[in-house]
Amino acid sequence: MNLAPDPRLAQAHARVRRGEVLQAELLYLAVLHDDPHAAESARALAMLASQREDWPRACDFYQTVLRIDPADSTAVLELAQVLCQLQRPGPAATLLRQELQKRPGQHMGWLLLAETLDLLGDTFAASKARMQAVTRAQKAGVWTDVSNTHPAIVDRVLATIGKLRQERREYLMQSFESERREFGASALVRVERALLGYLGEVDTTPPDVRQRPKFLYIPGLPDMPYHDPLLQPWAPALAAGWHDLRDEAMSLLGDDQNFESFLGLKPGEIRPEYVGGSAPNPAWDALFFYRHGERYNANHARCPKTSSLIDSITLCRVDNQAPEVCFSILRPGSTIMPHHGVTNSRLVMHLPLVVPPDCALNIVGAGEHRWREGELMMFDDTYQHEAWNLSDQSRVILLMDCWNPYLDAAERQAIRQLVEAIDRFDEV
Repeated sequence: MNLAPDPRLAQAHARVRRGEVLQAELLYLAVLHDDPHAAESARALAMLASQREDWPRACDFYQTVLRIDPADSTAVLELAQVLCQLQRPGPAATLLRQELQKRPGQHMGWLLLAETLDLLGDTFAASKARMQAVTRAQKAGVWTDVSNTHPAIVDRVLATIGKLRQERREYLMQSFESERREFGASALVRVERALLGYLGEVDTTPPDVRQRPKFLYIPGLPDMPYHDPLLQPWAPALAAGWHDLRDEAMSLLGDDQNFESFLGLKPGEIRPEYVGGSAPNPAWDALFFYRHGERYNANHARCPKTSSLIDSITLCRVDNQAPEVCFSILRPGSTIMPHHGVTNSRLVMHLPLVVPPDCALNIVGAGEHRWREGELMMFDDTYQHEAWNLSDQSRVILLMDCWNPYLDAAERQAIRQLVEAIDRFDEV
């Protein structure tokens, strides 16, 4: 097979450089006529047609390129732009979505999709596509400032980022508008200030340097590491059932297959920045009843008394976030390394079930807490904290998140709406 390039291509390229466009097109057409798979000629013809804004002809030749090579991503993006010029944003959006489903890392493809969806009037989908474009570009090390943005698209990228910032702000502010109307703006001052802090418009850094939420800080709440568990009205009922909970947890402890890594680690995987200790294989394991808001029905069925008790109390519910409830097992010789939680809108409740000697939770700079079986404790995990089990037995607690008791019903409802809106908008 003769793989040598057609010499007419070089002649055509040279004529384009000299501005002899008509003669170049005739050469490209001749090459394509003789070889219907000559993608280079088809692409050149499409580009020349686009330059003179002959959009129907450009569309035909880009479609020819894609018939020759359906995997040509550049041709897909260029065809989508031509379709928009032909006032056919619907087919352009379909084409881009199909391409991005196959190759989601193309930030320019997401930018084109956002602009196409703007033409269709699909505001939220356009904003989501803009978020994809900016997030993926910046993860790839571009679009973070002018120096790493191609000069030809600097203004376009700056406009995109500015528009995205405004759209995101409006969407998140609107997320708890129904609560604002129902309860009044004054009832949600702390929530609105938390959002402004999240958006970086005001400084809501906690005054205590030990407290650094990784996600969302609600200002104006009592800031303290440890809290009285009896601030939760359901706490006495939970504590009263601890014997049943311990019995069910103990019935599962003999078989490691009943538990999974709390951190989602694979068997044998070690992450010393999260879990360490003197054991050869230190581990923090769990049997989840709820995780990220998902109910683990099989585990509820295995522990019916625990399940009944958990579901009888008021759980913190936020889609894809909460509740999180589990038997938390810290294996012998294991240490949970110092870390911060995500938000002070939720606290962490512990009901200790099996506590060997030499086990403790420590909030850095605030002191240790040594668990006692059956005795509830509640703390704010946005303070840096750690835990250890220096014994030769497993430590078992019922661990659950719960609403910060200093939030009222209106604030809880608004925070739930806000966090779910952040999750919907920011998901990439």
